[in-house]
Amino acid sequence: MEMINFSKEEKNAVFALFDKCDVALLKISLLENGEKHIDKVYLDGKLYDIPSRELTHQLYLCEGAVDLIREKGSILKLSKEERNFVIRNHPAWILLRDDAKFNDMNTSEFYGVARSDLKRPYDLWCQDYVDSMGEKRFYPRRNMKSYMVTYDEFATLLRTNKNNVNFPIKKGLRTAIAKDTDPLYRGFFEATRVKFENNPNLKVELNKYGYPEVYYSNNGKWFKIDVSTEEGLNKLFEFSPSPIGNLGDSNDKGNKTKVKKKPTKKGKKRK
Repeated sequence: MEMINFSKEEKNAVFALFDKCDVALLKISLLENGEKHIDKVYLDGKLYDIPSRELTHQLYLCEGAVDLIREKGSILKLSKEERNFVIRNHPAWILLRDDAKFNDMNTSEFYGVARSDLKRPYDLWCQDYVDSMGEKRFYPRRNMKSYMVTYDEFATLLRTNKNNVNFPIKKGLRTAIAKDTDPLYRGFFEATRVKFENNPNLKVELNKYGYPEVYYSNNGKWFKIDVSTEEGLNKLFEFSPSPIGNLGDSNDKGNKTKVKKKPTKKGKKRK
């Protein structure tokens, strides 16, 4: 299929349609007069006609999930119902499901239009792509809340976090993750890793909210593991050890045996 290029004005017009949900993929056709026409929208594993009430409603839910996190903070502060709503509808989770190949699509038929030049405050990117996932915030230097960056620059800065470790999802595919991150966030990647293991005694399915659940086989019956919890992850590791170790493991074991020097002055607390 021949690539279709978008002008800056056309990109802005497309994003004006989706506002806070810019992870939709578009099926485009060229009209006889050379104009581009959006035939359908692919969003979180579903095809929508455009325009349609169904798409309008879904975009309304996506916007609501973004606003909920911006208003209340981390997904970990939300009620169970609110948390499931965010997992189902927030663009960051939709993008994560696409990247993890939970949504099966023929990418050659669709186009993504990226706002690669859009700059936002670093703190706003943190709200949308860190708080929504339950990951810990990271500021590579002080006074960065209002620092204007693009998404690519933001993602690059996140990768400089020295607390991150490389998490292999499958051969040729890795991601950076903090080892002590919340089970909700880590559980998604652990389940994705198991999905690609092809272990006959384990299977992975998305629940109705779009979060992966792992099932293990015992005497011909399947039992669910809730990998969004510490208890569930520890249970999973009995069947499939994590490449970065169990919860609570530390790379600096043995520090307890080191003798700490007695300070000569009382140090000031860092703000």
